[in-house]
Amino acid sequence: MSGVTTWDDLLSAALVGTSRRTFALDQLAIPGAERVEADSAEAAVLAGAALAAGYRRAGWTPPTWRGTPPPPAAPDDRPECSPAAAQLLEIMLNRGIRVEGGPELLVLHWLTTARDAGQRPPYRMIVDLLRFGTANTATRPLTRHAIGPRGAWLARHNPVWSWAATVPPQDVVERFATGTRADRIALLGDLRATEPDFARTLIEDTWGDEQAATRASLLDCLHIGLSTNDEPLLEQALDDRAATVRAAAAALLDRLPESARGQRMAARAMRLNKKRATFELPDEPDQEARRDGISDHREPGYGRAASWLVQILAATPLSTWDTELIPEADPEVLIGWTKAALRQRDQEWLTALAEHQPGPELIAALTPEAATAILDRQKKLDARFGGLLAAAPGPWPPRFSTDIVNRLRAAKADNVLQLAAAAFAEHLHPSALAAVEAWLLTADPDRKATRRILRGIAHALTVRATILQEFQ
Repeated sequence: MSGVTTWDDLLSAALVGTSRRTFALDQLAIPGAERVEADSAEAAVLAGAALAAGYRRAGWTPPTWRGTPPPPAAPDDRPECSPAAAQLLEIMLNRGIRVEGGPELLVLHWLTTARDAGQRPPYRMIVDLLRFGTANTATRPLTRHAIGPRGAWLARHNPVWSWAATVPPQDVVERFATGTRADRIALLGDLRATEPDFARTLIEDTWGDEQAATRASLLDCLHIGLSTNDEPLLEQALDDRAATVRAAAAALLDRLPESARGQRMAARAMRLNKKRATFELPDEPDQEARRDGISDHREPGYGRAASWLVQILAATPLSTWDTELIPEADPEVLIGWTKAALRQRDQEWLTALAEHQPGPELIAALTPEAATAILDRQKKLDARFGGLLAAAPGPWPPRFSTDIVNRLRAAKADNVLQLAAAAFAEHLHPSALAAVEAWLLTADPDRKATRRILRGIAHALTVRATILQEFQ
């Protein structure tokens, strides 16, 4: 048989055996291989593998490009960040900083601050950022912005990084038609952020040929950039033969209170409204109500009729009612209004409901200013408060940040600190660093968990303050 000259040939010889494929070290295309001695064919293969492996690691000459080379990446006009900011990002990406909540929170803070400042990381860090975004899917929008056009160009040449690649306009339709479900959904997500109507057209063009699971997944993509322009497709989906598709359409229409379905739900709710916040329980839903998404799903602790009322109120435009009715409402009515406020993202109703009966889900849906104002008025610093604090979005205002640290310290509310440790590291304003350090200095030496958490929070605040300083 012919001599072995390449790594692939050497691998083949090892797999099929030296009895079927002869091998001599002097046939290996590596300088000096002919001077290595081996006392058997098997030993020669092993020695050749050791030589070839080292040779491959020592250097590689890329093949000559054949055909038309790809066009270069589009220019990136953003200025590069400072060397100190780049060094800090590199340390965080390599997990060289340990803080409460993990270094990913600090990387997100870095990426957000860089975006707001209109700056970019050095080009040498694009690969590290692509790896970071691949491992942390929730960070991909910010990561994609950070790497810019050069990172998008590079991502086109590695399937693992396809989430960051920019699909050329002329390839969008073909990619959507031939890609895997995951690729198509990722493509739709990108398009909905920039060209929502075009993205919806892609769904409409293939709707009749899709399987039910795919139709439901494609509809879910419409939550990005959702508008009344999507209503005709969603109304069509209410008649779909698959329950999953109908449920997906109803969930999206819940977020469009001005839609025709919202008005139909409002009419049903008004027929049940007897006086102010008093409602009678509905009868068995008719065919039209079933089409609009009223199901037999039961709210925990409630019967069928009460659960139907919750569903109707949750899909009714909140403009139908007045927030002053909240204190008079029965529990099932409050549940329906709360669901409606969360789905319609109505800040007036969210604030009023949270002031009446604060809960983590309501607090998380508020603006940082509204959430911290409500938390500021809470008197009991117990585990329930810790859950609310952990849910509060950030960044927290400077005064609240310092005050909450001092309140917990004075009350010795270590349990609250432990429950909200990650939120403190992520959302406290850097001006609260002095208050955190003061608590750490006076903390009981026996409370090792508390001291560890405070050190982590102080470290995170120091890093975040440095990030802000570098991008000023």
